[in-house]
Amino acid sequence: MSDAVLQVRELVKHYPVRRGLLRRSVAAVKAVDGVSLTLERGRTLGLVGESGSGKSTLARMLVGIEAPTSGQVLVDGEDVSRLSRAGRKQLRRDVQMVFQDPYTSLNPRMSVGEIVGEPFAIHGIDPAGGRRAAVGELLELVGLDPDHASRYPHQFSGGQRQRVGIARALALRPKVLVCDEPVSALDVSVQGQVINLLEDLQDELGLSYLFVAHDLGVVRHIAHDVAVMYLGRLVEQGPETDVYDTAQHPYTQALLSAVPVPDPAVRLAAGPSTGAPTAQPGLLGGIVLEGDPPSPVDPPSGCPFHTRCWLAPTLPEARADGDGRAVPEVCVTDVPALAPRGAAAAHAVACHFARELVATGVEA
Repeated sequence: MSDAVLQVRELVKHYPVRRGLLRRSVAAVKAVDGVSLTLERGRTLGLVGESGSGKSTLARMLVGIEAPTSGQVLVDGEDVSRLSRAGRKQLRRDVQMVFQDPYTSLNPRMSVGEIVGEPFAIHGIDPAGGRRAAVGELLELVGLDPDHASRYPHQFSGGQRQRVGIARALALRPKVLVCDEPVSALDVSVQGQVINLLEDLQDELGLSYLFVAHDLGVVRHIAHDVAVMYLGRLVEQGPETDVYDTAQHPYTQALLSAVPVPDPAVRLAAGPSTGAPTAQPGLLGGIVLEGDPPSPVDPPSGCPFHTRCWLAPTLPEARADGDGRAVPEVCVTDVPALAPRGAAAAHAVACHFARELVATGVEA
């Protein structure tokens, strides 16, 4: 059996923009625009990027909440789009989701025991020993008291509610958990507890995680591999150590430079910069990107990052574009392919000038 438990091939999701009395489609929001990635069995793939990059849309397509416009999702080599109705039901058992907000993802009218046991009822499963015993085992597995199964969500803290959500996702013994920012709504101290729980569950159950997050520190702690999204596309992908220690895309460099540094003396000594990033890791404000992310309704031609790229104006090939900003012509006309640009074949970057970035000696 292949090590790839989940594969995504050229996945696209466009939402039509409708106007007028007849609600005709006049444009499309390109939320996800040709993403390909692979999640290996027993590993964690971290998916990072700023708000609006398409991370959550991609996650929702993987579990069947959203239907893709085009492309393929393969679970254990089987194309999800070609599965029968029974096959799709099995898919929902193999790929489960942990949602971002533990306050809205649990039904307030149901007890915790009913919430965790609901997957058994939906799929017509009668666990050995009965559903009540199975629910108690699941609650104990995630660090909750089985005697509290009769309580309601409002009687639990945020961290406890997220544990309930994880228990519900584990009820059908899935192969993959899609975690859509599972700790972003929690206190920092509780975040660590939930992350440690996910790591323990992965070791114990052999789970594979697609872990969506904004916090690059959290992703570095839990992920084996990292994929960086910008405006619906992957711009960099590779093993965690390669992406964090030798980031090759200007956008990845900017994200890493924005990671807060606890020591104020180091932070103040660095100061903000609008040029190339400093060699010191994680300096707050190391790179200040100009402007806002472009609209996914009308993305830029060529490289989607060229309108905010700090590297482009420093290159000899740079020429003034229509907005008076110095950018190499190839960045405006050609979409860079996601391909290996350095020594590591597993480290892929979508940048025409990634080698120039590496040549500067800059490390994230």
